[in-house]
Parts: sequence; structure tokens; C-alpha cells
Amino acid sequence: MKKLLSVACAAALVCGCAFRPNEGPGSGSGADYVPIVEAPTVDKTVYDQDLAKCRASAAGIPFRASQHDDALVVVDTGALGVGWMAGIPAMAGVVMIGGLVGFNKWVYTPERRVWHSKQETVMLNCMAQKGYINADPSVRVTWLPPSQRAAETLRLTGRDTYNAEQLAKTQRCAATPIATLVDKGPGFERHTIPCTNGQVLAVRCEFGNCRVSS
Repeated sequence: MKKLLSVACAAALVCGCAFRPNEGPGSGSGADYVPIVEAPTVDKTVYDQDLAKCRASAAGIPFRASQHDDALVVVDTGALGVGWMAGIPAMAGVVMIGGLVGFNKWVYTPERRVWHSKQETVMLNCMAQKGYINADPSVRVTWLPPSQRAAETLRLTGRDTYNAEQLAKTQRCAATPIATLVDKGPGFERHTIPCTNGQVLAVRCEFGNCRVSS
């Protein structure tokens, strides 16, 4: 039961962290997410077809989580047993069952969030392969074109490489920035990131906090 309560607390924290618009680009989650992309010059019909294919790929990722099922069986059985012994009316029983179903879904909120994140990454990886550039920093794209993939295998990376790349993205250095570790020491790392305008962005990270350095 303690584990179940801890999961519930974590779910509340997770829910409070994510803020997205109710509609339009950037809204939704998982396979229902609406991408924010820098699209190549294509007809809207072509874009809609590409998005539909990528959305279908994301929707094909199943949700797998069962670690709390035993605890939920105990909670559900106990609640229904108490209600039956108290002789609650049929309508109240229906409401109770509906509440239990909602509670069961809520308990898995952290796992569902991870699942949605995977679906969004799969969707945007698919879009990237079709030439669309992700412009939403809340969604991680892991696919790289072959030219960048070769450079990826040669570059040095560190613990804060991803954070440095996210900072570069907020600085509009590049849509898909690639950071290289150039120096590190106790509690800090220094990265360089080539920008699309030909300049090189220098970033210093200290214990996970990155800033542009002069």
C-alpha cells in the first residue's frame, strides 16, 4: 500500500510539470500529440498523409505496466466488498465502479507519461526521416540523418551533452544541435556546438546547469 501511495504522489508531481496548449500545434500527448515542425515546402495534403503514417507508427507502441496490479486488486476488492456489505444502492455501486476504474488508471500515470513520451519520439523520428524538423523542445528526437550519424560516432560526449544541446536549441543555434565535449573536470563540462549560421556556440555546464560561455 505504501508503494501505491508513493506512486500516487509521483503521479501528482508529473501531472503538475507538463503544460501544453489545449489545441493546435504542441497540444495532445502520445499518439494524439500535434507536432510543431519546420516543414519543407510540401502541399498540406502531403503533410497530412505523412503525419497520419507517423501517428499510426506511434499508436502501434503498446502500453505495458502491471507492477501495481496486485495492490489494485486488493483495493478494488476491498472497496466493492465494503460497499456490498453496506447495501449501497445499484446506482451508487455503478458510480463506485467508475471511480475505481479511474483510480486504477490514475495510479499508472507516471508509466503512462513515459509511454506517451516514447510515442511522441517515435512520431517525430518518423517525421524527421521525411524531412520535417522538430521545433518543440519538450519532444526528444533521436533519429539523425546518415551524415550526422557518422559524426555522432566520432564525437566525445559527457553527462551534460543533452542539456547543452537543449540550451543550443533555445538559442536557435540549430534545429538539431550536435554538441561535442571538449573539456571536463570536477562538477563541470564544456561543449562546443556548430550552428547553422556558421558560428560555434560554447556552452559550460556545472552540475547539469548549462549556460552560454564567452
